[in-house]
Amino acid sequence: QIEQTHMVRSWLMGGGLVLMASIEMSAAFSMPLQGSGLLPRNLASVSKGASRSSMALGATMMSGGEDCACTIIGAGRIGSALADMGKAAGLDDVVVRRGEPIPEDGDGPIYVTVRNDDLKGVIDACPAARREDLTFYGQNGYIEDFLEKEGLAGSSSQVLVYMAVAKLGEKPTDGITDLNPEGLTSATGKWAGQVAARLKSAGLTCQIKDTKPFQLAMFEKHMWICAFMLLGVHHGGVTVGEGESKHTAQ
Repeated sequence: QIEQTHMVRSWLMGGGLVLMASIEMSAAFSMPLQGSGLLPRNLASVSKGASRSSMALGATMMSGGEDCACTIIGAGRIGSALADMGKAAGLDDVVVRRGEPIPEDGDGPIYVTVRNDDLKGVIDACPAARREDLTFYGQNGYIEDFLEKEGLAGSSSQVLVYMAVAKLGEKPTDGITDLNPEGLTSATGKWAGQVAARLKSAGLTCQIKDTKPFQLAMFEKHMWICAFMLLGVHHGGVTVGEGESKHTAQ
């Protein structure tokens, strides 16, 4: 019960300042580029400590890694941005578009940058020998039950993405907020070090987390999405900034 209370409190204090990314949202929403207080003002004095504690709770940082060539499934905004990062680093990534096969003889991570409703098809199409290289990149919120069902829980890598790519081909904006200047993007699993290395080479942040702290971060982001999307729809399609400034009590 204490742990649940801590998790919810950490969401209330820190989750409201995140920069949303890689989610296909309604056109009614526009995301702020910088967190400047998506919470009631009377929480501001205690938010900094609570937000950091949610990051540090039981966090054991895994060792870093080096960037390497990888397979990128999906050529949308996030997938293309990752491919551009690899190209800038002199790496020969393979970009797999809809309907194309996943290379059986490849190595390195397989970035899965597609929407949630396309995940099942990607997993089914992935060669058995490469399933542990799957790195789920940018599926917002909680997908643990789905991965468990597919036999990938604990064996695949995951990334919670807090970077915005306004349109195809543009450079990403990092999800750095007033409360989390160290950045909010997190990675866990076999390829977490490689993920962090690629993002950092492009001037972006990435926190490497063990399973438990990563799960807390997943819940935090999932609750933030649920709360703000519902708020926006309830008020007829307002922006996130308007939700914060005009409907903080809710």
